[in-house]
Formats: sequence, structure tokens, C-alpha cells
Amino acid sequence: MREIKYKNEQIKELENNKYVKSCTNKNINFTKEFKIKVLELDKQWIFHRKIFKTLWFPEYIFNSRIPKLSLDRWKININKKWVIEENKGRKKKEYFDISKMNKDEYIEYLEAKLALTEELKRLDSRNYP
Repeated sequence: MREIKYKNEQIKELENNKYVKSCTNKNINFTKEFKIKVLELDKQWIFHRKIFKTLWFPEYIFNSRIPKLSLDRWKININKKWVIEENKGRKKKEYFDISKMNKDEYIEYLEAKLALTEELKRLDSRNYP
């Protein structure tokens, strides 16, 4: 598998395209708008190279494997919604704050905690072989 390396002129040309978010000598990051547009055009049965050509990408891009590989990856991941979402990655855990609970929520929390503790004690008291 050949590793693609873009020259400085090619990088500048790609960065001038409104559908490229950023570009390095190894990677091209496309905008969210572009990904959505490509997926819509693909649903209309337009060939992936033709899509990239009509959206003003240079020949070394639309004649490479980039259009097919990118489109295939976006099709798979569209159901996971990270293609469309701008912020991908791990989500922070949401912890609840006891101090922000009202009286009824706090009582419910304590009852659930007590029930869990009793269940753990019951399981611990069993005689396991």
C-alpha cells in the first residue's frame, strides 16, 4: 500500500477549496457540509469520482482512492452520527450532583442506595463453594 504524500503546492491548492477543513502532507480533513453533500449525491447514484470532480477537487484527488475510501467510511459511520457531528471523540462522564437535588430526589437516591447495599449484603451472605 503506497503512502500518499502531498507536495506544498498541492496542500495550498487543497486548502483553497471551500470543502477542505485542513490538509497536511498525509491527510485531508473535509468539512461537515461536504460530507453531507457527498452522502446525498451518493443516494442519487452519482459515481464517487464524479462527485469529487464536480465539487472542484483536483485530478490527483478524484482519480485516487480517496473518494471511494472516504465515501465508504462515511456510509458506514453515518449511523453512528460522528460523520455529521463536529466534535467526535469520547464524551465526558456526567456525574450527578447531590447538592443540586431537591428533597424528593435526594430521598429517592438514598432509598436506591440502601436497596443496593442490602442486595449486596444478601449476596455476600450466601455460601459459595
